[in-house]
Amino acid sequence: MTVSLDARAFATPRVLCKDLGDEAILLDLETETYFGLNAAGTRLWNLLTTAPTIRDAAAVMLEEYDVSPADLERDMAALIDELVGLGLLRTGNA
Repeated sequence: MTVSLDARAFATPRVLCKDLGDEAILLDLETETYFGLNAAGTRLWNLLTTAPTIRDAAAVMLEEYDVSPADLERDMAALIDELVGLGLLRTGNA
């Protein structure tokens, strides 16, 4: 993961999240870029944007999903990096 697990994740002010049942769509209101999230991605997004730290979000995901810590960290890092790259998420100190 390129960001610290002790960092906090924030939705950027220009992003709109629309829940569609178990899935969600993220829309950048400035660039009109959208990104679809499956059920696990939606759960992670909700945890990342409300948990005190990325580590706390990961801990909840580990409790709720049958996944190894290494696989979860890899998948979380990929999603976080992609969302940050698209300007939908930012990270910083908790």
